[in-house]
Amino acid sequence: MFVLETTTAVLIAFLAIIAYNEVQNRLAKGRPRRKDLESPGSPLVSVTSHAKPPSNDIVVDLFSVSGKDAPADEEMERYKQLYFKLHNLEQYADILPECRQLLLTMLSSTLNNAFNAPDNGILRVRKFSRDNLNTFLKAKDVDVTNQWEEYLVRRKAGGSREMFADQAEAKWWLRQAAPVKYVDGAWLGHINKISTPFVYRHITKNAWQVMSEELGDGDLAKNHVHVYRKLMEDIDAGLPAADSQDFIHSRHKLTEARCWKAALAQLIISLFPHEFLPEVLGFNMAYESLPLHLLKTVKELRELKLNPYYFELHISIDNADTGHAAMAMSVVADYIGLVEKIEGEEAAHAAWKRVQAGYILAEGLPTTPESPALKTDTEESFPHNTIESALLQIFAAKSFVAHKIHCNSRVKIGRRSLVDWLEPNAFKDVRWQQEFLHDLSHCKPWVIIGNSDKSRLVRELSWEGKMFGSFTEKEVEVVREWIDTLGSPQSKPNPDTAAYFEFTNRPTTYMSGTALEDSDVLVHYPVLSGEFQTTTISETIGLDVRDASAFDFDMTRLSLADFLPLWFTSTTLLEALPSVPVRAADAFGSAVVRILRAQTGFDVEGLGVAGMDEVRRTDDGKAIGLVELGLQMCHRGGLKEPTNLKEALALGSADSSRFSKWMVWMGMQWLTQCDVLVGMTWAFMEVHHAVAELGGDDALLGSKSRLVLMDVSSRERKGLRFCRHEIEMDAKRTAEFRRGVAVAREAIVACLSA
Repeated sequence: MFVLETTTAVLIAFLAIIAYNEVQNRLAKGRPRRKDLESPGSPLVSVTSHAKPPSNDIVVDLFSVSGKDAPADEEMERYKQLYFKLHNLEQYADILPECRQLLLTMLSSTLNNAFNAPDNGILRVRKFSRDNLNTFLKAKDVDVTNQWEEYLVRRKAGGSREMFADQAEAKWWLRQAAPVKYVDGAWLGHINKISTPFVYRHITKNAWQVMSEELGDGDLAKNHVHVYRKLMEDIDAGLPAADSQDFIHSRHKLTEARCWKAALAQLIISLFPHEFLPEVLGFNMAYESLPLHLLKTVKELRELKLNPYYFELHISIDNADTGHAAMAMSVVADYIGLVEKIEGEEAAHAAWKRVQAGYILAEGLPTTPESPALKTDTEESFPHNTIESALLQIFAAKSFVAHKIHCNSRVKIGRRSLVDWLEPNAFKDVRWQQEFLHDLSHCKPWVIIGNSDKSRLVRELSWEGKMFGSFTEKEVEVVREWIDTLGSPQSKPNPDTAAYFEFTNRPTTYMSGTALEDSDVLVHYPVLSGEFQTTTISETIGLDVRDASAFDFDMTRLSLADFLPLWFTSTTLLEALPSVPVRAADAFGSAVVRILRAQTGFDVEGLGVAGMDEVRRTDDGKAIGLVELGLQMCHRGGLKEPTNLKEALALGSADSSRFSKWMVWMGMQWLTQCDVLVGMTWAFMEVHHAVAELGGDDALLGSKSRLVLMDVSSRERKGLRFCRHEIEMDAKRTAEFRRGVAVAREAIVACLSA
């Protein structure tokens, strides 16, 4: 009796909350609001709730708030496997076609959802202009702050928490969010590679600065992944390294599929940076805007005596004035402007639609767990794919006629008779359609799963069948395809990518596995197989690998044309490390980030963050890195300035170009060649110093540029010394480092005339 009374009271309170919210919604003025995918549907647990929290005696109970293990989820398992493989991509190059297909599917799925409410999101900005975009983003921020104020009013009036019920659940939530928090910044991880056409480098450079700040600009204490890892230690989460296979093991009970899916989206959105650059920039712009759930999370964690700093950090650093939100908008606006300048207004409009697609992907995928106490049931997406959709349209159209014709039929399909199934008004109901397809698919001999030839339904619809002619030839083919794909993994999840291609008006060409193998390492990215796959370092070394001491290059004997391909491609040696954020979340990785910042032309790291100041430096032409200095050397030496890496390599001899191409390929092999790559970078650092010192008639650069290069080489040396110190604590790693130094020196010496 007590349970019944309590349940009734809770139900009445719940209905009162719904009624109150409905009144508030009806009274609210202004435009419709975008649904917050992160927040639970309704707050059900009061702050003063007497519900008992999970036991703290056993760690596994603390992190299994639901009280039982979730059933095996094939889709989530797929996401987890890809998550691990993308953290170790060099060893799993075969997943690239699958990742590209998954990205297209995600883009299409979120677009289809956005089409249902085109006036609530970025689709409202039908024609791009900087003013239109600025107005949209400001209105979005105002909407968030208004909702935040309403939340505070609710809480002040005694309303419940809306993210977590209690501390135990908050710890569970933080732990479940780890997969997505450990890839913070990954959506920009693969951009600004040396294979990026040079005309776009100032665009990708400004976007890369956002990722650099996610990585703490090389200061480990400020690295976002590191900060979250410290939070996991604070709550005794007991999680292994994110890039380990152990991380995806079921015993860790990381069972929030939507977190794995969101993490995967962040890992794959920039995986093909030359093919999906506008989408990456749009994704970045959405992800760096201020979400309501972030504000709620900070407040409620503080109430529960848990450290909210990771989330506070994102509120401050993502601000729309000088922070990541402002930087992201500036990058998009500059990109669209550049496309219009180069390719025209029509191309700029097409680029804008692709930016929108990326933005919608980020907006359409929730990134946070659903707290069990606040969780609401969500309807499964239906129809599951285009085949089911087409089949249902056929049956719906036939139901008006077939219902009367079959009124005397005794045929029963599952739980209902055929005549009941085909009642036109009932068939409009989605649940009815779901049950119909379920029962029909399990109705032998009418349907034999996976085999349309043996299915009686198809035989009856074909020549000499009792229903021949009632379905057109194309409709019969739809029935056949539906039966043949039943139970096959291809039908789950929906592989449809049509929405993306129709919206962006891009050609539907697909880069197959064979095409990926034939990709040009100088043009495409990533290229993890090909002509250099069986090449070993020992085949390229002729110098003494035992000696890594200072080396004297006589730069006055330099063949500039042969040297420049090496100059440009040397910037690729360390590029791969920050592509996976967790690699940069230690002291060694942070040192590499600082080296990359120097090579790219970013300002010296300070105590704070540069934000829009760095963007302005780039836009003003002050962010001069190795690529810009290489172009200056071309101009000063009377050589044609290349517009991309392929043209840069064409400047040199066959040997110079081949070695440079090999370096680009090696740069993508970080997992197996990291110490060799650091050694090669050391040798090129020495060359940078030598070029900076070269003055008078032999100078390859002007006086101001030589000062810039001297500063770059100084910062490189500082970071490389840190890396070398760690490497030389291990004899095997030291040998690899020295091999890298030797092979790079040999290639540089080959550019010096006798």
